[in-house]
Amino acid sequence: MKASAWTAAAAALLILTGCADGVPSGHPTPNTLEVSPPSAVPTVGSTSSAQASGAPVQAITIPLGKQKQTGVEAWLTISGFSGPPGSQVTYDASGSVGVVVKYDWDLDGDGSYDRTTTDPVLKHTYEAEFEGVMILRVTGIAGGTDVLETPVRVSTTPLYLAAASNVRIEVLSTVGTISEVRVTWESSDPAVYRWGVTLDGYPAGVVDGSARSVNVTEVHREKDVLIEILGLTADGALGERAGTTLPAGG
Repeated sequence: MKASAWTAAAAALLILTGCADGVPSGHPTPNTLEVSPPSAVPTVGSTSSAQASGAPVQAITIPLGKQKQTGVEAWLTISGFSGPPGSQVTYDASGSVGVVVKYDWDLDGDGSYDRTTTDPVLKHTYEAEFEGVMILRVTGIAGGTDVLETPVRVSTTPLYLAAASNVRIEVLSTVGTISEVRVTWESSDPAVYRWGVTLDGYPAGVVDGSARSVNVTEVHREKDVLIEILGLTADGALGERAGTTLPAGG
């Protein structure tokens, strides 16, 4: 996040993919998505504004994230979890960058790490209702650390956000197999506080809920890329995703 599909079933565990500020080699895109209250991840501001007058919404550009200089970089294959009490979530940090010697897990986000492992995968069952974050800290062989948060909501009450519709992609420019694209969509759901953008399931950025267009830089198109839009509530709950595929090209 650093940042889903919430349905009536409320038992789906895997929502999104989360990452730190940079992107490990081999992962699709180098941008970040904030899905939890601001902490370690910069929020991408939006210059768009949907006014009652019907004024057009301007696109904004999500800047490329930069590699950290700590020698390690935390990465999770989940950046948003929801389910009822008794649900088990698998936190998988095996995609973290660098030579990681230990993983510290703050399962309830209270600032105190509950588990320390050398294994990048941790399974945890939330027995009671909980709404907050799980914090992961990775430590490298040289002592450098990186921290990543992912939101967790364990509740018997599901939340709903309508999926965006008519998601479209326009290629603005291409150099080699890397493109800048504009993503546009439609929605009339007033509960959306922000919109998240994912590329092949990996977070790319967030914009204000009033936005209906966003530019995403450095989209790698060595293969087809699934680009999706999803709504977020003010407290970080995530709605259903909708998207379309950008064909490989260059």
